[in-house]
This record gives sequence, structure tokens and C-alpha cells, in this order.
Amino acid sequence: MPLKIWFGTVALGLGLAVAAPSRLVAQDPVLPPILGQVLAAKDSVAVPGALIEALGTDARALTDADGRFILRRSRAGDLPVTVRVMGYAPDTSVVEAVSGSVTVYLTRAAITLEAVEVEAAQVQARVRFDELAQLSTTTLSGSEIKRVPGILESDVIRAVMLLPGTVTKSDYSIGYNVRGGESDQNLIQVDGIPVFNPSHLAGLFSTFDADAIDHADFLTGGFPAGYSGRLSSILDIGLRTGATHLRASSHVSLLSSKVYVEGPLPFGSSFLISGRRTYMDQVVAALTSYTLPYYFSDLLGKLSVPTGDGSVSVTGYWGRDAFNLNLVAADTLRDAVDLAWKWGNRFAVANWSQPVGFAEGHVEARAGVSDYFGIIGLLPNLVSWDNSARLYAGSMALALAPWDGHALRLGAGVERYETADSIVSQALQVTLQRSRHRPTVWSAFVDEQWAPNPRVMLRPGVRVEYVPSHNGFAGISPRVAAKYFITGSAAITGSAGRYFQAVHSIRDQELPITLNESWIAADKFIPVGRSDHFVLGLETWFGRDLQLTVEGYAKTFYNLVSPNRGQSLDRSGDEYVPTTGRSAGFDVLLRRHAGKIRGWMAYSFVRAKRTAEGVTYPPAHDRRHTLNVVLEAPGPLGAQMTARWGFGSPLPYTAFTGLWFHRIYDITDHRFDGYNEEPVAGPRNGARYPPYTRLDVGMRWSFRKWGANWEPYFQVVNAYNRKNAFLYFFDFESAPPTRTGVSQLPFLPTFGLEIRF
Repeated sequence: MPLKIWFGTVALGLGLAVAAPSRLVAQDPVLPPILGQVLAAKDSVAVPGALIEALGTDARALTDADGRFILRRSRAGDLPVTVRVMGYAPDTSVVEAVSGSVTVYLTRAAITLEAVEVEAAQVQARVRFDELAQLSTTTLSGSEIKRVPGILESDVIRAVMLLPGTVTKSDYSIGYNVRGGESDQNLIQVDGIPVFNPSHLAGLFSTFDADAIDHADFLTGGFPAGYSGRLSSILDIGLRTGATHLRASSHVSLLSSKVYVEGPLPFGSSFLISGRRTYMDQVVAALTSYTLPYYFSDLLGKLSVPTGDGSVSVTGYWGRDAFNLNLVAADTLRDAVDLAWKWGNRFAVANWSQPVGFAEGHVEARAGVSDYFGIIGLLPNLVSWDNSARLYAGSMALALAPWDGHALRLGAGVERYETADSIVSQALQVTLQRSRHRPTVWSAFVDEQWAPNPRVMLRPGVRVEYVPSHNGFAGISPRVAAKYFITGSAAITGSAGRYFQAVHSIRDQELPITLNESWIAADKFIPVGRSDHFVLGLETWFGRDLQLTVEGYAKTFYNLVSPNRGQSLDRSGDEYVPTTGRSAGFDVLLRRHAGKIRGWMAYSFVRAKRTAEGVTYPPAHDRRHTLNVVLEAPGPLGAQMTARWGFGSPLPYTAFTGLWFHRIYDITDHRFDGYNEEPVAGPRNGARYPPYTRLDVGMRWSFRKWGANWEPYFQVVNAYNRKNAFLYFFDFESAPPTRTGVSQLPFLPTFGLEIRF
């Protein structure tokens, strides 16, 4: 649909939405929100995570990392506001009718309570419903991520894969597809810096330490103008600020050991640091004469420093996986030959936030670098495939509240990508393939939250992106979201937007697992991808804890990149096949945020199509039905138990229907001598695997002993040992021909121990 047509349609719809409630509630005045900040009385350090409530109303808010909040008024006049947070004495302030702002100073206090469960995600989800026109967003807290049963260890990406809108093709990979998009269209960022390939153990689990995660916001569509760079989803991971007192923990599992430390530093600063390494290679070497040729290690740290009313934080990460198997031993006549596979990520990012002296605003700035490398080959000098991707990024944004009912955000940024890919044989002194891409993406955006009346919220925005390397490409991305409150606990939502992506992974999206990630970027041959999103939904709350969200969507994809299997090595520009696509479906989320029994049920329906070289086919992630049920409840022997059951309808694959034997005729001997075999494939993704189901169960105990908290846990993946198909092998030389299946993860028990000091 042309841009001006759908944008005009959305504008007309929003005009009707604004007009309708204005007639219904014309008697209600438009009340400006209360803007405020919560600080510690002793040193004026921001207090994040404080709960703000207006007495006598349902209005409430949660302070952000800078202690700031926005509280929506529901009545005029003076308004008493209470502030509560663990570690501080509660405080009540009265916001006068003529004032629109308040600063609250809290006094530290030791609070002794009975067993109390505090879930920030509960407050965040309801506050987002009350205060923001932001659709398709789910937040998981760090504690929720740790409780979801994982493969060997708790994993943020494995937890996100259980939310609505996601499809996974394999147990062996953390790659996921969102609402019909490709896996490289998902932006994963930590404290604002993108990470290219955050995986350990060939993609079995992610690189992020769950102990260090404060929250993870997962946006499956319609994301606002402040986000860029991907077409399908945003996983925005925020790390914790270090604790105000020294804390340490140690974690030992069947896979790895970890040490985590956090605490205060001088001048109100704080730190956290986490180090992890697999030790199975050392155990095997110590107990046997064999060598396990694989290990991984990583290191994560964050430093937070207050700067008066503002703050500065620096986050860094280093991770590495290495597999090295000796195939040929060195001797006097030849060098050693090793099958080597190495990859890793590194990043560093600095964030600065500071209030400004007008319009209740504050300014934010960010600068960082993210780097990925991958090497696979017969080393040291036979042949190697090297690929790397590096990003230098900087941005600045200004947030203002210039008028009553308006929250404005303006920003600009620049991203410099450097990707390289090569296949080289040093022994033969031959370069079989080499490519380099170094595009720069300039961007600017405007994003506004506007409440024209108490029942309507609008969020218009626009993003402009300029990519000089792609023939001077300039893309304009209008985006708009709207929310209409039917009641105080139910709202109709909608959004539309355009998105661009200048970098692509050249992995074969049809494969269920990827051994080596490789990235390319827009140039004169490689296009900038584009997608348009249209979303319509309903969100309603039953009480304060039970949330129901239903969203339908439609998406289009243009200028996608698929590897060209018939490319010519002596010609540039035909390495990739232009691909288009579309998808449509709906997602349902029923979630209970608190209580003895809590968790969520996520159902997704999607129908996706791709068109390349005149052929339309379902992509490999076209799983029509996905259902995940995640429940947490008291378990046996005093344990806290979490269970996850998942169902997925059949995934498509390309089946082989036969095998050609091409015999070779020898004209000198006048006879056939030898032959070549060529499999015959059926329609692309014309067959489907059987349905997928899996049950995971985890139990965790907690007790205090010798001055420490001990948390042993036990988990079982695939508790009923379902033989879910991973891939098929076909043998047409046997009579009759046979098909052999390879299963995904089997029954897999694991256990571990966390000790917290």
C-alpha cells in the first residue's frame, strides 16, 4: 500500500477516535500530569523503582533509573501523593492544584517485614497501560527470568522465546522469529548498545548473566520512533545498578561456574561485575585421558556514578567460545591440522543523563562500540572462513514536557558499521571470497506522547535515516500509536509504522541452526530492508494483577536478502537474491503478575509468505500455531516450582523426492564409467515436520545457613522425552527408500547451586 494512502487512513481513523471521546466526555476537564522526581535525602541520589500513588484514586507510577515519574491526574484540586520503596521510610506529599511538579526526598530506614514478594513487572505493566500509548510490549523482571526453566542455566532469550509473537525453529538455537520476520530482524541491545550474536555453546543459550539483569522489554511490533535498525522486534535489556551494600554470589551448575559481586563505591557510585567459565574441559582432563576441545568464558561489568542531579554509567562485556580439535598431529614432515571454531562478542557503552532547567526536561547521551568475530576452518594454514562485524554508535536525546498533556522526545544519532567476510587458504595462497562493507547510518527522530482528553492517548512520531553508501538512500519512517480507554481498566489500541534495516545476516534462514554468523551491510548492490507494521488490539485488566492482551497485525517486507546458491564467483552483485514477503496473525497474552500461582499463557497464530525469483513459498519459520504456558507455584518439599509446557504446529521443510544417477559415458572405451548423484527436491518448504510439544519443570529451594543464602535447584527439560523432529536424512539407495529423523533435545535433567552472601 503506498505510504500516503495508509498514513492518510491512519490519520482519518485517529481523527475519528479523538472526536468520539470528546463528545462522550466533554464534561471532563483535560488535566495535566504530575511530573516528579524521588531522591535520597542524605545525598540526593536518585531512587529508582519507587511506587508513587495518588491517594483516593487508582493513579500510580514507578520511578525510572533517574528517579523520575509521570503521574496521570484523575481529578482536579490538591492531590496527596505517597511514595514507598524498600529501604526508605514512606513519605506523603501534597501536590497543589496550581503546581504540576514535585520533588520528594526520602530518608533511609531499615524495614522489617514478613515474607513479601515484590514484582516490578506488575507495576510496570499496569503503569504502561495507564500512561503510555505503546503496544506490543512485554516486560520480564530479572527475578522472573531466573525462575523460568532453562536449558542448563537461566536465560533471558529462552524466556523471551515463550512470549507471544515468537516462533523458534530449534531447541539447539536461541534464534527466534517474530511475527513472520527473519531472525536477523530482531534487535538485541544491552544498556542501549546492540549485540550481534549473543550466544554460547553454538547457540544453545545466550551470553547474558541473569543475575545482572534488571528487566527486559520485548517489543514485537509498532515500536516508537526512538528505536531503529531492525524490522521485526526489539529486545531491550537493562542491567541493574550496583547495590548500596556489598553483595556476592557464586553459582555452580553442570555447565559452568560463576562469581557475581556488586556494591558501593565512593561518592555514591556503585559497581557490579560477573565472571563465568565452563569447567567441563578441566573436569574431563583431570578425570580421564581425553580432552574436551571446547570451552567458553565471559566477563560483564557496570559502573554507575551520580553527577549531581544526573548520572553516568559505563557497561562492558567480553565473551569467547572456542572449539579446537586436533585432526593431524605435527611431525617432522608436516604441520598440525586443527578443526577450529571460535567466536565471541565484546562491547562497551557509556550512558549519561542530566536534567535541564526548562520544561521539566532532561537530556540523555550515549556512545559505544560493539564487536563480533567468528572463525571456522582447518588451521593454522589450510583454509579458514573469517567474518566480523563492528558497530560504532553515538546518540543524544532531549525529553521535554512543553505543554500540559504532552511529553516530547527529540533525538539524533549516528551508527558506523564495519563488516568483513573472507574465505582464505594460506597453504594455496588463494582467496576464495572476500567482502567488506562500511556504511554509515545517520538518523533523527521526534516522538510525542499526547493525551488530548482523559480517554484518548496518541503517540505520533517520525524517524529519518540517511545511508550514503546505498546510492544516497534517505528513508522517512512515520509512526503513530493510539489508545482509547473504554473503561479505566480496558482500552482499544492501534498502531502503524514503517521501519528500515541497513544490515543483514547472510545465514541461510531455511536451516534450523547456524554454525557461523556473518553480517553484511547496505552498499550499491545490497539494499536497505523495509517493513510496514499495522496493529490493532485490546488490553484489559481484571483487578490489579490479571492482564489480557489480544493483538492482530499485518506486516509487509521489502528488499530482504537471501543467499544466491547459483551465484557466479567472477561477477559482483549477484551474491544475493532480492526477496519480498508478508505476514498476518494475532497474539494473545493472559498473564497473572502476582500471587501464589502466577505466570502467563501466550498463544500466537501467524501465516507468513516469501517471494523470490518468481516463486512464493512459506518460510521455514511459518509455524501457524504456538502455545506456551508458564506457571509458578509452591512445589513439593518446600520448593518454588515453575513449569512450562509448549506446543507448536508443524514447521515446513523441503523434502527430497528422489535421487538422479547421472552416468558418465567414456567415448574412448564406448561404455558408461562412473556416475554422479543428484537429489531431487520437491516444492520449496512443501512438506511439514510433525507437531512439537515439550514440558520443562524446575524446582528451587532457599534457606539460610552459615551467614549465606543457599539456593539449590533442579530442572528437567523435555520431561516426557518427546522425540521432536529436528531434521531428516533421506536414503534412496536402499529398497525401499528410507527417511531417518534426528530429534531435538531429549530428556535432560540438570541441577545447580547458588550461594549468596
